[in-house]
Amino acid sequence: MSLKDTKIYIPEIPKEWTKRMRSGHTNIWNERSTNPELPEMSLNPPTNGLYAERLNDGWYWVCGCNKCLENGEPYSYIVCEEHDRCITCGTHRRDLTEIPWGRRDGFQCKLCHASEHEERKQEALQLAQEKGHSEWDCFREDKIICPVCASDCSSDDMHEDGESEMTCYVCDTEFIVEIEYEVKYTSSVKKS
Repeated sequence: MSLKDTKIYIPEIPKEWTKRMRSGHTNIWNERSTNPELPEMSLNPPTNGLYAERLNDGWYWVCGCNKCLENGEPYSYIVCEEHDRCITCGTHRRDLTEIPWGRRDGFQCKLCHASEHEERKQEALQLAQEKGHSEWDCFREDKIICPVCASDCSSDDMHEDGESEMTCYVCDTEFIVEIEYEVKYTSSVKKS
C-alpha cells in the first residue's frame, strides 16, 4: 500500500504552532521554545513513512517516503514499512540481526555489503595482476595507491612527514605510507 496521497489531520496540534522538529519518526512541537506558554508535545505518526507538515488550515500527517512519492530523491529521512528493506536482497529491517550499512538510496544488510565488498576486492586484485601491478607503481606518487590491488586510497587524515599505517578499503591490505614534502621557494623584490 502506497502512502503517496495520505493526508491525515492532526487535531492535537493547533495550526498556529510553527516550531516542529523531527527525531526519527517522532515529531516534536515547541521543543526549547522561548515562550513558556507553549507546551512541548511529541507525537508519532499513525504509521511509519508519515511526518507532520503544516498546511494552510492546520497540521497533517503526510508521506515522507521518497520511494512512495516516486520523487527521485536519493535520500529519505522517513521510510515506510513497505520500503524499509535492503536495497540488494530485499530483507526487511525488522528481520535483520545486525546494524545495516546506510546507503544513498536506503540501506544494505551486512551480508549483502560483505558479498559486494568481496566481489569488488576480487575484481581489483585480478585487474592489478593482469596489469602487472607492483610496489614500484606506488613509488613517489601524487596519491596513495594500494601496493596490492592498485586502488586509490584517501589521504585526508595524513598531513605529517614520515610513515603512517593504512588499510586499503578495497582489498583490506594493511600497508605503510611514507609522506614526503618537497620544499619550494618563491622570491620577489621587496617593494618600498
